[in-house]
Amino acid sequence: MKGDRSVVIIGAGPAGLTAAYESAKQGIRPLVFEKENHIGGLARTEIYKGYRFDIGGHRFFTNIEAVERLWQEVLGEELLAVKRLSRIYYQGRFLNYPLNLGNTISNLGFTESLLILLSYLKAQLLPYRQEKTFKRWVINRFGRRLYRMFFKTYTEKVWGISCTALQADWAAQRINGLSLRTVLSNLLFRTNRAKTLIDKFQYPRLGPGDMSSKPSWLRMTRG
Repeated sequence: MKGDRSVVIIGAGPAGLTAAYESAKQGIRPLVFEKENHIGGLARTEIYKGYRFDIGGHRFFTNIEAVERLWQEVLGEELLAVKRLSRIYYQGRFLNYPLNLGNTISNLGFTESLLILLSYLKAQLLPYRQEKTFKRWVINRFGRRLYRMFFKTYTEKVWGISCTALQADWAAQRINGLSLRTVLSNLLFRTNRAKTLIDKFQYPRLGPGDMSSKPSWLRMTRG
């Protein structure tokens, strides 16, 4: 019988909690092991002196109906529609992201924008044949100039690893479906084909940690 069955789940992040939640709904008793003293993994919200801090920006966006139903089921009216405001700070100026044609040219200047485009065209004509590293993967899709301006410094600062040491498959996971071509297409025609270019998304009212701490969720996973 299902009621006599149990399952062991390692980790109380979003994936582990979802597995436990769905198991409980099927009458299977979940037992979740988590080494930290909190649940939610990196998609959690810390509270300090009454202020809430999200550990990383975890936008809620999906084209999968089952995932959308799960969010609505757990969060209900607490899941809000949010307009995105993302900007890149470069040489004392803020560039809108996703890119806006007028904003980009006014901040970078026509000459710099043209050099970025020429660098990209060169990468398309003479691409790296073997994309073994993050550096080569990015240059093949954005050009060397944009790689040096944004990707190299940001990536090495955040991860503490040289872009020549990071593998290309890691880049493909982190920047899935994005290239200068898709950026320009979205900039000119608002196609929004890549998830990272969306300008609206859903977000729990009290941060992503609000989802993992919901009573309806915890009753099912702890039951």
